[in-house]
Amino acid sequence: MYFPIDILFDCETRRVIKFVLHTNFPGHFDFGIYNRCNFKITAGACDPVTFSTFSKFEEFSQIFHGNADEVSKPVVLNRNYSGTENPFGSTLCYGTDQVIVEVMENPQHIASVIIYETS
Repeated sequence: MYFPIDILFDCETRRVIKFVLHTNFPGHFDFGIYNRCNFKITAGACDPVTFSTFSKFEEFSQIFHGNADEVSKPVVLNRNYSGTENPFGSTLCYGTDQVIVEVMENPQHIASVIIYETS
């Protein structure tokens, strides 16, 4: 198994530019590849919300509302490996300032969290 965190560096500045936190949740494409990362993150500019490894999307979805009453539309991520079908299905990616959360469609658990530097 791999460490539960991927750290990406900028090769020119030698600074960390991105962290990827893996939940290793059963039913996700990466299940069993990474160890579980236990995290607790507070996000949201106007109305901060805290979510953690075992949170469901409905518990923190308001950070993706922006100025609207509804959550912005997600980007669908469909991972296929070497042309084979992914038995776990696609996931949904929601983003806000410096955070992207990958959410499994059912039961809406977090698959991974990407924290990045804005430029």
